[in-house]
Parts: sequence; C-alpha cells; structure tokens
Amino acid sequence: MMKRKLILTGAALSLAVAMTGCGGKPVINQQPSSREKNAVDTQAQTEATVPAADSATTQSSAAATAQTVTGTVDEEMAQKIALEHAGVKATDATITKSKLDYEGRRQVYEIEWYAGGKKYDYEIAVDTGEILSSAYDEKTSGWSVSNSSNVTVSEADAKQTALGRVSGATQKDIYEWKFDYDDGRPEYEGKIIYGGTEYDFTIDASSGAVIEWEAESVR
Repeated sequence: MMKRKLILTGAALSLAVAMTGCGGKPVINQQPSSREKNAVDTQAQTEATVPAADSATTQSSAAATAQTVTGTVDEEMAQKIALEHAGVKATDATITKSKLDYEGRRQVYEIEWYAGGKKYDYEIAVDTGEILSSAYDEKTSGWSVSNSSNVTVSEADAKQTALGRVSGATQKDIYEWKFDYDDGRPEYEGKIIYGGTEYDFTIDASSGAVIEWEAESVR
C-alpha cells in the first residue's frame, strides 16, 4: 500500500514538472525542425545565387559588345570614296578589281579601275572608310613611230585590227597602248576592256598580225 502511494506521488510530481515547462514561457535555444531548417537553407542559397547570375550575365554582355564589328563601309561605299578622291566619275571608270582583303590584321577593299588613259589603285579601310593608299599610272601613251623604217602598219590601223576582234568595242575602250621593240621587231602592245572582259594583245607593226592575244574576265 505504501509502495503504491509512493508511485502515485512520483507520477504527480512528474506531471507538475511537465505542466510547468508548458506554462507559455519561450523555450531558449530551441532547435528548428528539419523542415524549417531546409526552408532557411534554400532561401539563403537563392539569395547567394541570384547576384552571381546577374554578374555573369553583365560580364557576358560586356564581352559580346567588345567583340562587335564596328565597320560600316561596304564595297559600294568604298568605290565611291575612291572615285571621289581621284576626281573620276563612276560613269567614266571601268572597275577591273574590287575585292575584300586584309592589310595586316585590318580589313580593306582593294579597288582598281581605268579612266582617261590612267590606271588607278586604291585601298580603303573597312572600319573607317579611310584611304590607306592611292596611286595612278599613265597607261595610254603616244610613242612616235614615224622614224621607224621597219614600221609599215600605222597605230590607227593596228587599233582597228584589235577592236575588230572585240565586237562592240570602240576607241574609248582601249586603256593601254604603246609602241615597242621585241628583239628588234617593232610592235604595238595594248589593252581593251569591254563587256566585263580584259583583252591584252600584241600586234606586229611590220605585218599587222596579232601575235599575242589574251582575254580575262574582270569585275
């Protein structure tokens, strides 16, 4: 009977202690549940990751901007710049070369044309339109052949012989012409550019025969 009373008394004391712990006072150093801990960790990771992603995006955009090509000069504009610098009208020029190339690491347009008996060579920078080089060469020449006893064919006749081989071409399409000797033989050398083709030829000044003739497509 006494033992049973002691057991009941101990149980009552334990219940009183438990009720005292639940009396509404906050529990100090209480550990969060595993669910709450996971939620906090996830939020912390999100806050740490977002600024890093924004930074990476900004750096990527900056790099892309730095690699953007700034050149705005196209082939047509490059030709216009060259012709205006030379004082040649587009209608008076026969362009034989116009292509994109490199001068070192810089992109350039190489432009070549004939006008007024002269040959012009230009290099135009793609990125700025700057004229990097310009030159012209007097190609049409009127050497006198009146004192050459071996010459029996006049320049006029030789030119007509050459033009007769290029249907539709006229005197204005002859861009090079000269009289010369090759191993003592008098000859005429010339160039005709017509219909997108360049013709180089040599005519014997004694017989009037065409001894050399080459044709090449040009732009």
